[in-house]
Amino acid sequence: MPISKRKQKDDEQSVTSESKLPVKNVPALMGEGEKFFRDQLYDRAIQCYTEALELSPGNMNALVERAACYLKTGKNDLALNDAEESLKENKEFTKGLYQKAEALYAMGEFELALVFYHRGKKLRGDVREFQLGINKAQEAIDNCVGDPDLVKLEVKGDLSYFDKPDEKSKKKMNIGYQKPYAQKQQAVQKREKRALKPGSQKTIKQLLGELYADKVYLENLLNDDHATRVNTKAGDAIWLLANNGLNFLDSRTEFWRQQKPIYARKAVRQSNSSIKNPLNYVLNQLEIIDNLQSAGKHAESLDKSNRLMVYVNKSPDSQLTDKKSIISNIHSSIGNAYLEMGKYELALQNHQKDLEISKDSDNKEGISRAYENLGRVYARNGKYKSAIDIWEKKLPLAESDMEKAWLYHEIGRCHLELGNYKLAEEYGEKSLEHSEKISDEVWKLNATILMGQSQAKMGDEENLKMSIDNFEKAAEMTEKQKDEPARKAVRKALAECKEKLRKLQVASVKDVDEKEDQNENKQEEKIPSEKNSPRESNKKDETPRKTNDSPKNIIDTPRSNKEKTPEPKNETPRSNKEKTPEPKNETPRSNKEKSPEPKSETPRSIKEKSPEPKNDTPRSIKEKSPEPINDTPRSQVSEKKPSKMEYKIQVKTSDDLSSGIDANVFITLIGTQDELRDIQLKQTNNDSNPFERDHVDNFDFDDLNYIGKLKKIVIGHDAPDSSWKLEFVNVTYDNTLYRFDVNKWLDSDFKKEDEKLASVELEPSSIIENVNYYEVEVKTCDDLSAGTDAKVMLDIYGSSGELLDVQLKNPSNNEDPFERNAINKFELNLKNIGKIQKLAVMTDGSGSGSSWKLAYIKIFDSKYIYTFTANKWIDSKTELLLDGEPVQANSL
Repeated sequence: MPISKRKQKDDEQSVTSESKLPVKNVPALMGEGEKFFRDQLYDRAIQCYTEALELSPGNMNALVERAACYLKTGKNDLALNDAEESLKENKEFTKGLYQKAEALYAMGEFELALVFYHRGKKLRGDVREFQLGINKAQEAIDNCVGDPDLVKLEVKGDLSYFDKPDEKSKKKMNIGYQKPYAQKQQAVQKREKRALKPGSQKTIKQLLGELYADKVYLENLLNDDHATRVNTKAGDAIWLLANNGLNFLDSRTEFWRQQKPIYARKAVRQSNSSIKNPLNYVLNQLEIIDNLQSAGKHAESLDKSNRLMVYVNKSPDSQLTDKKSIISNIHSSIGNAYLEMGKYELALQNHQKDLEISKDSDNKEGISRAYENLGRVYARNGKYKSAIDIWEKKLPLAESDMEKAWLYHEIGRCHLELGNYKLAEEYGEKSLEHSEKISDEVWKLNATILMGQSQAKMGDEENLKMSIDNFEKAAEMTEKQKDEPARKAVRKALAECKEKLRKLQVASVKDVDEKEDQNENKQEEKIPSEKNSPRESNKKDETPRKTNDSPKNIIDTPRSNKEKTPEPKNETPRSNKEKTPEPKNETPRSNKEKSPEPKSETPRSIKEKSPEPKNDTPRSIKEKSPEPINDTPRSQVSEKKPSKMEYKIQVKTSDDLSSGIDANVFITLIGTQDELRDIQLKQTNNDSNPFERDHVDNFDFDDLNYIGKLKKIVIGHDAPDSSWKLEFVNVTYDNTLYRFDVNKWLDSDFKKEDEKLASVELEPSSIIENVNYYEVEVKTCDDLSAGTDAKVMLDIYGSSGELLDVQLKNPSNNEDPFERNAINKFELNLKNIGKIQKLAVMTDGSGSGSSWKLAYIKIFDSKYIYTFTANKWIDSKTELLLDGEPVQANSL
């Protein structure tokens, strides 16, 4: 019979916090989990740590914190699994050792727990919890077995049985007179009847498990009068050993009864009705597996799925009518569990098996389910092209509008990640169309946000306006849905789009002004040439029309003076000489007698007609001539940048094996105005041997030409036979940081035939304007084992409401940071977030000494010095408040 379709989609109720809006980072999830743990909301804390592990598989801190939550909820086996997982890479991870010991203690394995408590104390003697664990484990063992001081062997009677070889070689010694029946009375006194412990044999059997058979054997032995004959050496010894063994088992039973009164007594067996109907049993188990995965219990669901697979394979086909469909469903469940646990290859294998079985049995529901899940695996693993190809195959099989809305949205998200912004917008529109058909507000919001993001990425003015419109609609939806995290994220994206549009409009206005200025300059250059033609014609053909034209010449002359050349000055007197030389000589004289003002300004404007144009001409000169003198410098000042500028270049070599290189590295910067070609990166601020594995190298260049906005870079090395894995490049200048993500091996594959370098051309992955320089000073305490080998992260909160998430690495004065009593300084170019309000500091728990005692952190920027005093151990995310008001840097 066909099995109802059971899909494992991403949680549709939390889509806005997953792929649709910015995803939470690991430190934030760890902080939330810690808060829920303190509030005793252990299930919610487990969910946070599980999400953190999805983002960072194998994170040791997340594993031990989740193990602690499992212990609080009584899931001791899961706690033990997490603790052991955290110890896989580092057997000396003290937090993992402690949680493993705690889990073993809770499971009643006191002896093993004691071993791991001692192991942890040996590594970190300063951690008080290990000593407390040793004490309670030892006490539990004493309660079960008895204090060794109370059960040690006593020298009573003849013990020569245990030393027979020596007896033959020695003469029997006279031990003197002994009081008759002394030993017999002691033996009788010890053989008191054992008190029966409360509880049924059924309960005791469940508590003891495999040890129950030993208990039965010892009881039978104790009741065997022949084996435990009174007043015989062998009988007394057997009775004593059996009695002590039974006392031990009784103590252990009582401890487990107190530790796990519910879980230990719960019978774990299937009802007879389930066994009688195997198909109902299988369907019921599949439903349980689905519920476990919905609750985030992926390890439990995987275990149940594997057990169910064994049961189904063993069951005859006659009992399970549609066995192939059941097996494909189980493969789907196993694949989904592996996906949530971050094991993508195993997830892929199981979903492929699901697809093969479904195709073989022509099960369309199974094929659709397998396509959907395969796409999810590819998308989660960053293989967006493969995800699109798979989901495109599923589209014809999608039936409901809900399914189509989800599918179009996910394909659009993949196109967005690949940079196909127009396609992403189109798929967002299709998702919105199907969401509106079913009036699903959540998917309407997701589709609207996808469209807004795609339009914002395209970046032109028209698309930015549409993006702003979509984000405003999305903001209204988040308020109606009362989704506060989504509302904040949408508001932030909306503000960024508005700022981009403003800058784009300002730039376009400047371009228009520049074009107008250029056109005016061209027209002004044409004016003198237009006036030359009438003058030349006047020279050739002297007619009375020259007197009629003279007023025009009088008016035009100041314009030519205003604009550029003094040619009209020389030409006007020439034309006057040709016309009437005598009046020309008289006119200046009369002018001299009248007023000296016109003399100094323009003699060529003098005429015999009327003084009006004569007076107007100087006015026009006074009013207009200063304008071009002031206009030109004004435009130059607003557009021109300094010719020389300081450049900071940061290069990060990957942490992969053999990723470093010993070669000459060159970089070319290509801007909108100029280029800087083949700059050799050879002098670093913090390392004499650059481009080593997992190193960040900084290069400063103080006097290079300004190249405008950076469009792209070309970086490479001159040893193409060697390989160098480059992680990223940061270029900072003109108060702007350009980041280029690489993550590629630069080897012979990147060398062109006509070039000497193995190089790659890159465009900016991100651009951060308004960058500020920060220096972070960190002081580690002088206490024993205060240093750490773990990674240290900071969350810096600014007055602008923004957060800087920073990892402190590659200090400017030490190669090995965070050692005991060390002061380390870190230079950072980060976005300006205003005045710093508070910090949150944390470690990732890696390394042999993960705990770290911090003395203080100081942050210097161009204006202030911020001091945060700690003097505490940093084992988890810890907030630090500012010590009073920041100190102005210029006051020191």
